[in-house]
Amino acid sequence: MKGNQIAGVRNWLQLFWTLAFLALTQTGIPALAGTEDGTSPVGLETAGPHDPNEPPITWVDESHTAITNQAQALTEWMDAFFGDPNYDLEQAESFLRLEFIQQWDEDDGSDFNLRLRGKVQLPQISKRLNLIFQDDEGEELTEEERQQEDQIGLQYNMREGERSRFDITLGWASDGPRPGVRYRYENSFNANTSYRYLQRLQHESGEGFYTIGRFDINHRLAENKILRWFNRGIWGEETDGVEWRTGLSLRQRKKQDTRRPVAIAYFTSINGVTRPNSRVKNYRAGVLWRRKIYRDYLFFEVEPAMNYRQRKPEDDREPAWSVVLRLEIALERDLRRVKD
Repeated sequence: MKGNQIAGVRNWLQLFWTLAFLALTQTGIPALAGTEDGTSPVGLETAGPHDPNEPPITWVDESHTAITNQAQALTEWMDAFFGDPNYDLEQAESFLRLEFIQQWDEDDGSDFNLRLRGKVQLPQISKRLNLIFQDDEGEELTEEERQQEDQIGLQYNMREGERSRFDITLGWASDGPRPGVRYRYENSFNANTSYRYLQRLQHESGEGFYTIGRFDINHRLAENKILRWFNRGIWGEETDGVEWRTGLSLRQRKKQDTRRPVAIAYFTSINGVTRPNSRVKNYRAGVLWRRKIYRDYLFFEVEPAMNYRQRKPEDDREPAWSVVLRLEIALERDLRRVKD
């Protein structure tokens, strides 16, 4: 790595740790440790004393709150139903997903994978400590990106507020430990539009330091439709500059009041790199159809997509179809049919 790149990494690390320290200490050092009874410490969003000069709450405020709650509930329903990895990792209960994945690609042929992801609480050690399996960065990843080496690790919730969360992570793979930190912040622009920001810093033996940033905007279009603009960037010592992805996903749910609801996502995305030359590696568009089958804990997915790739700078860009089939078993206490 060139000297200016190393200096850039060091400067970024200094900035990241400075911001993290300021965020953690803004409400005082005692709040940093949190509590072991599982309750959240006072967060950055703690409300101040009531202002007597504020106007009284009216039907306008109540209507705004109702619309905002509906938009947030729809976003959470979609994340839970589609099995968003970041959503699963922050649930109060243990949650595992066992996936059987059959993939076919016009260029690469067929491949079958078995993957376990999610988290298991470790209350005997600490109510803030979780055992993590296959820590992904979001449902918009391609199957090629998801087929990375399986990981197992620990996640410790250092601090959680109303809108923010700070975790310390320690992953493990064949090349050794992968220590890191993870920060999340979410809020709303208005009653129908919310955003979620995730920043993660990690070190791996073969990759050195790298950071992953995600920024998603969710806009509620109707009672059962939501539009998501998702963005992700990876930058580190061994990356091709900034490895980025951006795209849109139109999600809608059907039969949500039945025992076997259906969700459909129409998506399009672009991904590329900035070094040694800035270029787009792939244009992608497709549909993801997902529904519960037979039992509440069984999900089936079909994901056809069209790719327009350029894997190497010297290659010609060519179209290629791909299809992914997934059978997922959700291992969660609330989905059990036989109770203890």
